[in-house]
Amino acid sequence: MGRLTAVLALGAALALPLPQNTIEADKAAIRQAVLDYAEGYYGHAPDRMERAVSPLLSKRGLNLRPGLPILQQNAEMLIDACRGNAPRPGPDERKMTVDVLDAQAEIGSARVFSVQFNDYVHLIKRGGRWQLLSVLWHQPPASATPGEAAAPVATAIKDFAGALAGTDGKAASKLLYPVALVRVLAPAQDGGRLVRDLNPETVAAGLTGGQSLLQAKPDQVQTRVLGIDGDLASGVIMTDSFVLYVHLGQIDGRWQVVNALGSRSGPRPD
Repeated sequence: MGRLTAVLALGAALALPLPQNTIEADKAAIRQAVLDYAEGYYGHAPDRMERAVSPLLSKRGLNLRPGLPILQQNAEMLIDACRGNAPRPGPDERKMTVDVLDAQAEIGSARVFSVQFNDYVHLIKRGGRWQLLSVLWHQPPASATPGEAAAPVATAIKDFAGALAGTDGKAASKLLYPVALVRVLAPAQDGGRLVRDLNPETVAAGLTGGQSLLQAKPDQVQTRVLGIDGDLASGVIMTDSFVLYVHLGQIDGRWQVVNALGSRSGPRPD
């Protein structure tokens, strides 16, 4: 078994479908984590931010400055940003909306839009607690409808899924931003779960070596666009036993995958 395959072999036994009440409880917990993240910033509440974000958080700002496509932040920076008393919009001025886009047993996808930032987020559940793991954001105004971007985003997600289901590392590399972060939940030595990080080179090398990232044939893979907001987008790639959430950004005129989070999981009812 190759190294990449071993990383992605998250256990032979698949999770059973979860009851509807469990799904709804997870969605409520995801929503609360996202609120703690956003309101923690606006309300100068570092305790809420610390509760909301994983210590492994990676936050990327897209196209915020000329010549700087990606601005990087980590958990400590976000918690520190909640301290002090710099003026920020109050509750009635924030125009905040939170949507849970999809939820699996251990990973989820959501978004929070507000007066100062629009964020797509990936979350993980470990030890019964949901936390933000990856974020891709930009400054408003929001695009209320996907418009002409819908077809190119859907094509980019589908093409990326096809590359991951095959063995063409170059095809995958073309759709991954050079500093893209692909993360998967994998077994830890102590029997728990840990986050394994893969960079574009690791993904491409594994595919070229014959290790299909999705461990499925192309016709066994489904894709879906979860949301589009100007030059940001969110989507999901699914097989019978694996789910991969993706964040995409329109950088240098084309859609590229910036963040991805995957986990082996059994099917869940809608």
